Amino acid sequence: MSGQRQESSLQPYGWLSGCLRWPSLLTFTIFDIALVATILSLTIASSKNDGFVTIASHNVTSSGSSSQSAGDFNGIDSFWDLGVLWTSLPSFVFSLFGAYWAWIASSIAERQPYVELRKEGGAEARKSILLDYRVTASVWRWWGAFRMSHYTVGTTTLLSVFLTYAVAPFAARLFVPEVVMLSEPIPIIYNEAYNVNGINATVDWRPVLDTVAATLLYQGNKIPWTDAERAFRPFTTSSHLVSGSNMAADTTAFSAYLNCELVDDYTITSTDGTEDSTKNVQLSGKDRGCSFKQSFGVSSTQEIYFKTTVEFGCSAQAYYSRLVFTAATYSSSASHSLDKISVISCATGYRQVEGTLKVSQSSSGPPAIQSFDETGEPDTERPTLWRVFEQDIFGPVSLDPNTLWSTTDMGSLILYYAKRLQPSNFLTSEVLTEAISKVFTTIYLNAVAIHGFESLSESDTATGTAFSPTTRLFVVPWVSYIILAFLIITLCSVAFLTFRLQDCPSILTEEPQGLLSMAAILDKSELSGIVSDMRQEAEFNGGIRERGISRPAVKDRKWRAANDSGSSSWVVRSVRAEEMGTAERLLG
Repeated sequence: MSGQRQESSLQPYGWLSGCLRWPSLLTFTIFDIALVATILSLTIASSKNDGFVTIASHNVTSSGSSSQSAGDFNGIDSFWDLGVLWTSLPSFVFSLFGAYWAWIASSIAERQPYVELRKEGGAEARKSILLDYRVTASVWRWWGAFRMSHYTVGTTTLLSVFLTYAVAPFAARLFVPEVVMLSEPIPIIYNEAYNVNGINATVDWRPVLDTVAATLLYQGNKIPWTDAERAFRPFTTSSHLVSGSNMAADTTAFSAYLNCELVDDYTITSTDGTEDSTKNVQLSGKDRGCSFKQSFGVSSTQEIYFKTTVEFGCSAQAYYSRLVFTAATYSSSASHSLDKISVISCATGYRQVEGTLKVSQSSSGPPAIQSFDETGEPDTERPTLWRVFEQDIFGPVSLDPNTLWSTTDMGSLILYYAKRLQPSNFLTSEVLTEAISKVFTTIYLNAVAIHGFESLSESDTATGTAFSPTTRLFVVPWVSYIILAFLIITLCSVAFLTFRLQDCPSILTEEPQGLLSMAAILDKSELSGIVSDMRQEAEFNGGIRERGISRPAVKDRKWRAANDSGSSSWVVRSVRAEEMGTAERLLG
């Protein structure tokens, strides 16, 4: 313990270690407040700004080689990038802070026996002349202090333990790096525009249906600029984006959908065909104001029937058209040789809407769709050639002797997708309705993506947003809250100590350093005679403290320090001896 000598007249509460004087306590208070302000401001900045500082990264191999030269990979930037500063520096700062407080706590503990000796009624030997907190490790010192009712010593010591062994290690995880996407404006280029006449009678629908089969049945990758429901106008940028970056721009989404109903009220008739066991089946019905008809042959050589037709004779109030699907199984005992009949009628709808499309860049391959946010009102007008589209998607028919049915390619695609949804019950109306809607939507978006856009002679330009992956340093909130709590507790403890020291004076007039200072404290004290007697005992082996603890003249008495009037010297006596001396003076 360090300090300087100071006259007792200047310090009525006795000599104080340098760390307990107001300049040192004020310095510690400023240090504490600075840490609170720094952590609090960094925590707020981190939560509001996706971190508070950007960290550059270096690709360093395990052998220590790098894409940069060894001469470039040094200095404070490298320490920061490797995490040395933002892990070790906070721990180092709080280790210093904990050491500063440990100095204060140790001085309080070392001073305590001398405070007890100055109390008016004295103090027990175990709390005064036999007490020395310096010989007890700080990890356990607080427990003994609380047992002796030295609450100031116990509290400051316990706080020192927490600051040293909890807060300082926690501070190493106060900051953590995370990758965030930072935005910046970039130029956007549109090289293609939507052509309303692109989907026409010249379109070969087999490649489109094959693409749908690849994505729905075999989990193939979607074609560029489509998601599960929409096709988007493509765009690109002239700016260089790092791998893993995202970009967002305004574009147009095109989609189609079906509103299907199970028709229960229908009429079915049949006539014998030209061949044995063959029937010609005619089916008619009405769906939401639109009438439809179908006809197909039924034979014992075919197990499953799935008839697909389109009806254009609907009014505007009935949504212009119907896609009609009839599913059934062959049964020789059933009426018209058909069983488990499901008639599904679907009204078509089309949608075009403006919005912001976000895509992720890839070093190889087209961008992947991330999200689409609509910004405009959707346009539900039918495309110019909608009749061509709805009629031609039923055009391709392939004969496959391995299938259990005979239908259009689109019908086969629907049945295969239904089997994927429910292998054992794929002909139920619920499963077929879901499969029909999904296949129709996917066919339209792929048709638009493949045939709906044409190249522009002069590109359109606009401004979009790039989102680049950036490593930012964040404050871990729960760690900062724990540290802030201890800093505030420590700050309150300093304020308490400032006033507590004035109420707890000690007998020290200088720093108790070395044997000479200890001899001055014990000069003329009753302890000198007790020690002299113990040293002259025949069985004395050098253990003064052990003998003193067991000697009633020491342990069973209260001890205090008396100060002669007009003198700055204190004499340690037992309270009993002082009382006897006072009585003798009165009798004399």
